[in-house]
Amino acid sequence: MPPSVRLPHRLALATLAPRVFAFCHTFGLTVWIAVAEGLGWALVLPGLLLLAWPGVAYLHAANARNSKRAEFTNLLCDSVLFGVWCSVLDFYVLATVTIGLACLMNNLVVGGSRQMLVSTALFIVAAAGGSVLTGSDFRPYISYPLDLYQWAGAIVYFLTIARVTYSQNRKIGRNIGEIRFQNRVFHALLDLGKVANSAGNIHVLLENALNHLHSHFPDYGFAVYLKERQRPDITSYAAAAGIGSKDQPRLTELIDNVSAQTPLTFKTHPTSDGEILYATSLGGGLSLYDGWLIVKAPKPNTTLEPILTLFADQLAAATENKLLHLELKKTAERDGLTGLYNRGFLEASLQASIQGKVQTPNLDFAVLMIDVDGLKDVNDRYGHMAGDQLITTVAESLQRHCRDSDILARYGGDEFVILFPSADLSAATRLAVLIRQHLPDRPCLITTADGDREALALHVSLGCASSSEAPAQQVLALADERMYRDKSQRRRQRKSG
Repeated sequence: MPPSVRLPHRLALATLAPRVFAFCHTFGLTVWIAVAEGLGWALVLPGLLLLAWPGVAYLHAANARNSKRAEFTNLLCDSVLFGVWCSVLDFYVLATVTIGLACLMNNLVVGGSRQMLVSTALFIVAAAGGSVLTGSDFRPYISYPLDLYQWAGAIVYFLTIARVTYSQNRKIGRNIGEIRFQNRVFHALLDLGKVANSAGNIHVLLENALNHLHSHFPDYGFAVYLKERQRPDITSYAAAAGIGSKDQPRLTELIDNVSAQTPLTFKTHPTSDGEILYATSLGGGLSLYDGWLIVKAPKPNTTLEPILTLFADQLAAATENKLLHLELKKTAERDGLTGLYNRGFLEASLQASIQGKVQTPNLDFAVLMIDVDGLKDVNDRYGHMAGDQLITTVAESLQRHCRDSDILARYGGDEFVILFPSADLSAATRLAVLIRQHLPDRPCLITTADGDREALALHVSLGCASSSEAPAQQVLALADERMYRDKSQRRRQRKSG
């Protein structure tokens, strides 16, 4: 195709084949009549214009600024040419009727009633004008074989138009389906960020995100796998929605076969029931992980393939944002040395427990305060790095004895606090006994400023209190008072010993 010729509107492409057939058939009819009546080249040579017109019409639509409007004009020109040619053939009845109906139907299907009325007027005016030039002869009938030829051509033409109309309707239906699918994609993506932001951790984020996608596309299954780049053999996070246990082996095999040479988006071969797996990488949007989003489609879907990266990018961005948010939250809530909760987080949690006690008087909480004995002496004798080692050793030991529901925090330089949000004094007392029994059995190995290794015994002072024995706002102060009382008693025991 020459560079100046653009691809015309789909309407011009759809009418190209029927127009070529109609004008070629009419040229054949013209040749038949010329031979049958001995008119020779006087009729055939003008008929060559019929063969040229489909190409001219196509070029007109291809070069027009508005290709669709140009094709409407071409259809009206069809009516003019056919009207003139019916007069040239002396209004051979069967040809005139079938050709006229074809012109009217084409314009009606494409442009509606108004276009059809204009086509009718042009056909009549062109036929009348042609008869003025060629004479007013009237040829109602020529021969039975020619009638058969014309009937066969008319039937083929109308069936061709019906086929073209059906194809266009199918294409429109597919386009509508794709638009609806894309609208579902748009709404799914629009809400995905909101769903992801409401999650408290990565596991919940991935599960909520995939359940959200599955709710928009119930016929599809979704799965996601994240692996740390430093440990690619271990799956750190995984979630699935709409994918049953029977599909897990396929997913595992798919993920295990992923390599550095794997394309960013790929698909598997359809199974016996027509299902197919699409996979696209999340790696480009994650800083610490490599990941894959897998979609199980009930059948191959060309509309799905180009939008997979949109899902993957959105999910990767939400995951990366959540990872950064959790890291910032951890930094704000955690003690830099021990990794335990810091004083700010403890005070906020304690305030929540106090408020809970006010609203529900039967809901008690307890506090255990711990002070590391001898930290100042260790700092003075061995240096602050040794003191830090002592603190971290105590923190690790306390963590081993705490439950998941307990809140262990570093309260100050040498002080720790354990909050029991839904427990009475017995829980704090029981843990204090465990700490008292097991902590001295674990010496702390420190490295002094001189590089020497020293083993230090771990000793702590403890104080417990509960909202069942004191007003909620005074529980911490009571525990602190008892802890200092314990420290003083232990100091007196060491002096007397």
